Amino acid sequence: MLLIENLDAYYGKAHVLHGISLSIDEGDLIAILGRNGVGKTTLLKAIMGIEVIRRGRILFRGRDITRLRTYEISRLGIFYMPDDTGLFHGMSVLENLRLSAGRKNIDLSKLEDIYPEIRGLLNRRADLLSGGERKIASILRSLLKETDLLLLDEPTEGVMPIMVKKIYSMLDRLRKMGKTIVIVEPGRNSTQ
Repeated sequence: MLLIENLDAYYGKAHVLHGISLSIDEGDLIAILGRNGVGKTTLLKAIMGIEVIRRGRILFRGRDITRLRTYEISRLGIFYMPDDTGLFHGMSVLENLRLSAGRKNIDLSKLEDIYPEIRGLLNRRADLLSGGERKIASILRSLLKETDLLLLDEPTEGVMPIMVKKIYSMLDRLRKMGKTIVIVEPGRNSTQ
């Protein structure tokens, strides 16, 4: 599904990623772990064409997406959740979901299949949710678009253990639905 060949990525003149090659098959759930500053987020941003200069090739379902703009990559079926979730503060979860879907009427049944507790979050403001609830609401946005590949930046970082369990249960359901998922998480030792 996703093939990365000899990828270099830069922030300005800072060379962050050096010759990265990676192959991800449809239906995979891949975790990329490492301490802060090693380029995990940069890899996701390079795939999406966000803020970095890239060299090398990135293929999605055989199509070269290396030079495409971020919105073009998104339209091909790739969803990116930044570590700050990308939800709009001051708006309700329902308003955020509608904005993501690009329409007022959305089918909540698909979201409830993945996360039955979603109805309890719909009328709450995104900025007043717990960290775990924000992550869940953000991931659920991927179901409102035709996305096949989810790139999730630190979906459980700073989240209470009970919410971590809910997030991973939800991700397992998404994988069983045929979604391909790439998760970036920091290392779990104290010397990050």
